[in-house]
Amino acid sequence: MVAILPWVSHRLSRARLIQDYKAGLVSREAVQDADFLLLAAADFHGYPSSTACPICGEKEMRTVYWVYGDELKSRAGTARSLEEIDAFAAEGLTFDLHEVEVCTSCKWNYLLRTSTVLPASGFQPGV
Repeated sequence: MVAILPWVSHRLSRARLIQDYKAGLVSREAVQDADFLLLAAADFHGYPSSTACPICGEKEMRTVYWVYGDELKSRAGTARSLEEIDAFAAEGLTFDLHEVEVCTSCKWNYLLRTSTVLPASGFQPGV
């Protein structure tokens, strides 16, 4: 059993970037910058998103989860499935979780939200 601390949303800054892009204040290259590794992670580890791409309109965007933290050792900084994330928490590890949306058609990507995952036994609200 895992405990995920409250998510920190980055959707407001996402909306601002999209607004600036549509107003011509931000270049296409600046918003379509997913590299090969992120695109491969989206294909292999990603989950279908219900959100259409705000840049190209593609309806098949992907949501990818990335894990970070010293306790993960060599597994830090990698994309992982939800099952793998549960397994890390079951090992008693504490780590950060990043949720990223990726359009594999036009290379749009954005960090949607972040959180910290704790083993449930170590989570004590209000402490």
